[in-house]
Amino acid sequence: MTCTLCHKRLWAALLALAVVLSCGLSAAAASPAGSVTATLPVAVSFWEQDTENPSVVNDGIDANRDATLIRQSNGTYTLQLPIQTVSTVVFNGHLIGLTIGDISYDGEVSGSLEDGTAVLTIKNLPSSVLTGSNISRSLLVTCVIEMDVDLLGETTKTARMCVTVL
Repeated sequence: MTCTLCHKRLWAALLALAVVLSCGLSAAAASPAGSVTATLPVAVSFWEQDTENPSVVNDGIDANRDATLIRQSNGTYTLQLPIQTVSTVVFNGHLIGLTIGDISYDGEVSGSLEDGTAVLTIKNLPSSVLTGSNISRSLLVTCVIEMDVDLLGETTKTARMCVTVL
């Protein structure tokens, strides 16, 4: 009798494990890796490193179009930032990526700068990018700017970044 009871418990445990595994596989199939869990409209602003003055990098963001931050199922974020050419005395170019700490986040530019439809998409950003609008909570970043003249390559500009959910 004891042995029969052990076998019943064993079969019940195996059946429960099979049900749990099949539910898990169904959920994984319905929600593939990298799928979107939330799309948030955001405002992105850049500030000078040591002051509360706006950074020149702000001029490279097209304020007439909406930016979005997309939360992926793996916990990272994808930033879709409308960009435009930024011009200074030293350079003319556009934002193509960010470095946070020691990690570089290369972006992909789609659309056209000339037509005003360019969007920079940066994937796998950490949740720490959600700083809010308070400058004291901003995140120190190095902005990578691609120069308009191909021979000049890229330049960088250190700034503090605020990402605020609207």
